[in-house]
Amino acid sequence: MSDNTTFLGLIGCGVIGERRAQALPPGTKLIGCFDPDTKKAQKIASTYNCEALSSIEGLLAMPGLKGVIIAAVNSALVPIMKQAAAKGIHILVEKPAARSHKELASLNPPPSVVVKIGFNHRFHPAFFDLQNEIKKNPNDPIMFIRAQYGNGARVGFEKEWRSNVEISGGGELLDQGVHVLDLASCLLPDLKVQTGFCRNHFWQAPVDDNSWAILSTPGGATFSMHVSSTEWKNEFRLEVYTKMRKYQWLGLGRSYGPEKLIIHTMKPEMGPPETSEKTYPNEDHSWLLENQNFVDAINKKTPLNGDYADGLRSLGHVEKIYQSSLALQGEKGHPVWWKN
Repeated sequence: MSDNTTFLGLIGCGVIGERRAQALPPGTKLIGCFDPDTKKAQKIASTYNCEALSSIEGLLAMPGLKGVIIAAVNSALVPIMKQAAAKGIHILVEKPAARSHKELASLNPPPSVVVKIGFNHRFHPAFFDLQNEIKKNPNDPIMFIRAQYGNGARVGFEKEWRSNVEISGGGELLDQGVHVLDLASCLLPDLKVQTGFCRNHFWQAPVDDNSWAILSTPGGATFSMHVSSTEWKNEFRLEVYTKMRKYQWLGLGRSYGPEKLIIHTMKPEMGPPETSEKTYPNEDHSWLLENQNFVDAINKKTPLNGDYADGLRSLGHVEKIYQSSLALQGEKGHPVWWKN
């Protein structure tokens, strides 16, 4: 093994933790993992030839450990990050990074510690191309963006940790909503929440299963979104409308359907637009690209694509959407979220 190998640890060996482990870039080595479920940790240890530790403290004390990937339940994210940051260990934490803006702000990491937020949707090829296409047309400003993102959950969803507000912090808005809020903020960084509306229509749980919101910029550009865990056929759709173009990012691969970027360009005389379409391979490389960005930030001081400030921004939007929804509906029957 090269002396330049970057040693990493994994905390949380469930589906997302395993996906991160599968997508480690060349020049890295997973040397240790931890999960309260020892069977999950042993599976990762066996698959990736690393050590399954019996405690987080033991993992963070491993010689040569440079960074840690944290894929735990939401209530555990900030406490684990605080332990890692105190030891100078760099952090890649899965979204939403905390149960609330206040909780994430309490981390206050030292400047020497890299804190990467797991916004892997930023690394999808359709989003790279979408951003580049918009940059090619600086005289064609964004008028509005709309997003739809949802899944159909599964039997027993109302009994999972995501439906327990003390563990999750909130419902669908905090789960998939942070992704589209983050993507929209990449394109319109100065968005402010205008209104939100959150409901529980189906799952017998205290948190929201459907959430809507409208945000806008001081210049008048608008973002509207709907996220859902009653989207019985999984769907992802992000549409950007400019003065002369309509950009459609559809699908994420796998159960969300083929990933596509469709561009409709209006002619000066209006009428039917000219349309181009690009379909991307079904393999999802976003996890690998994001892991690489994390490692490069550690070793090469490369700027992070999705940092601590971005996590705070998204959670700030989430908090204001919940507050707006509560003001509209009142306490009775309103979904709960973690306010501490």
